Amino acid sequence: MKPQLSVLPFLAIFAVPAAQADDFTLTAPIEAVTVYQSGGAVVHRAGDLTLPPGEHTITLMGLTSRLDENYGIHARADGVEVGGVRNKLSYMPQGYTGAQAALIDRLKAARAELAATENKIKAIDMRLAYLQGIGGGNTAGDPKSWQAALEFIGDTSAKLMGDKEALVLTRVEQSELVRALEREFGALGGGSDQSYDAVITVSVPKSGDYAFDVSYLVGSARWGIVTEADLKSDAKRADIMLKAEVAQSSGEAWDDVSLSLSTARPSWTIAAPEMTPEFLRPRDREEYYADQMERVMPAPMAARKADGDRLEMASFGASQSATTYDMEFTINTPADVPTSGTPQQFKMDEVNLGADIITRVTPRFDAKNAYVYADVTLEGLPRLDNVTARLSRDGYYAGKGRWPRLVPGERISLPFGADSGIKVETITIPSRDGDTGFISKKNVVEEKLIYRITNERNKAATVEVTDRLPVSAHEDVKVEILKGSTPASVNDKDGKAGVIAWQKELAPGEVWEIHHEYRITYPSGKILDRSSS
Repeated sequence: MKPQLSVLPFLAIFAVPAAQADDFTLTAPIEAVTVYQSGGAVVHRAGDLTLPPGEHTITLMGLTSRLDENYGIHARADGVEVGGVRNKLSYMPQGYTGAQAALIDRLKAARAELAATENKIKAIDMRLAYLQGIGGGNTAGDPKSWQAALEFIGDTSAKLMGDKEALVLTRVEQSELVRALEREFGALGGGSDQSYDAVITVSVPKSGDYAFDVSYLVGSARWGIVTEADLKSDAKRADIMLKAEVAQSSGEAWDDVSLSLSTARPSWTIAAPEMTPEFLRPRDREEYYADQMERVMPAPMAARKADGDRLEMASFGASQSATTYDMEFTINTPADVPTSGTPQQFKMDEVNLGADIITRVTPRFDAKNAYVYADVTLEGLPRLDNVTARLSRDGYYAGKGRWPRLVPGERISLPFGADSGIKVETITIPSRDGDTGFISKKNVVEEKLIYRITNERNKAATVEVTDRLPVSAHEDVKVEILKGSTPASVNDKDGKAGVIAWQKELAPGEVWEIHHEYRITYPSGKILDRSSS
């Protein structure tokens, strides 16, 4: 028999393996960023790779050391199964200038002080937990001895809680100092000496070009609404421009990125507290003391969140979109936001709204000042909270302050600062207080006020004065408007019981006097309880 040559080794030499296992390096610059109004930003990096079929490891190097490890690093690519992503810390020693080196020394000292404060807080927490354990022990024995122990534990707990509150405030100040030094170091051109690498495992079904998106959360970013509003008195118009102010100190410069701004408020608390039953039962003395012990002990520390734990928080148009819950604005032109923490402004929207201009006075709470308002119907603006407005009137700066919540379609009064052209005076007339009658005595309280409003402008002004008329909440309490009082133009203003307003257009130089007089009677021997509800 002739020997037969096996073809298996021959075929093995030329066979192409079904899968390969290789390591690849991904280059992925920052392409898009979404900043949250409550603080923090999700950074998206984009890059392409040509991959053969098989299981591979892909490394993206040089991510900021300030990314949020709890959120982690996420990666995706259409047509590729991502098995997992892990963070790998790497170090990159740098040479520093003299100013940078000095700042690093200050930063190290500030971080050491912050760590010492945090250790002190942890020590207090341990002592409080120990006292709580004592208080939850056996309550049997001499009630006087237990009462003395209760007082000792309560006093000690109160002192420790006071010490802790002081340390928490110190921690907040120290945290702010550390963040300020980090921002200053970034402004000098210094970066961190450490960074993260994203190590991604993937399974590729076939050869091809794949586009990767890698995202992560950074905490040192924030944005807010800056409103510039100019009140045009002759045109009776409010010109409102919305700007987004964005700042970040993440350690990575955002150059030529797609920038989105979200009103969502991401939180680790994602559910409402669960309600528990309440049972009533009689208690003996020892149970009573045990209950009192629980009352003097502090709340569980896990439920408390210190202020120091919070996230740090050009003329382009912006488009907006809304879900059921949140709003998102996208700056329509690629944006640059440096890592120095310097705020950058981006134009979002601009509207011109017809306005009824009214000067409002509340002399009971502000006896001397009047304030200009523009009553407008909101059209063309998104729903916005926490709006800070920079105000002008006829082109002249008038101040800066917080505006009410803006809701599209609503009629709203927008404040535009103090009106120095309207003079306000309050005159108090002596009133009769005390008892009345001999057989059936009653207490009497009278209030007699004159509000004198003078228009010192050279133009007419619509003025509204607001006060209140007490409302009786009991049949034995009587409220009577006295003869000679000026009738109110509006009663129960804005649906608030007893809130009244007088309104009038005053000619230049005109003086307007409002008499606000009323009497309250109630049973003798009683105390008049005043409350807002």
